Amino acid sequence: MALFTSRGPVAEVALSLNNNEVNIYGRAASEWKLQETLQGHDLRVTGIDWAPSTNRIVTCGAVSLLCI
Repeated sequence: MALFTSRGPVAEVALSLNNNEVNIYGRAASEWKLQETLQGHDLRVTGIDWAPSTNRIVTCGAVSLLCI
């Protein structure tokens, strides 16, 4: 489990449920809805980072593979 902080309201989050996918959720009113599922890792995703200036997501997996 990882924690994060934000300076303002959060409209989207990316997370992995201990598998090889990254789920992106967006906030619609008071609900979070799945917007997209990213795939590309053979084994579980071990890290996610979202660059706010470029809106790109980089992930790393259990076999040291990076996906951008």
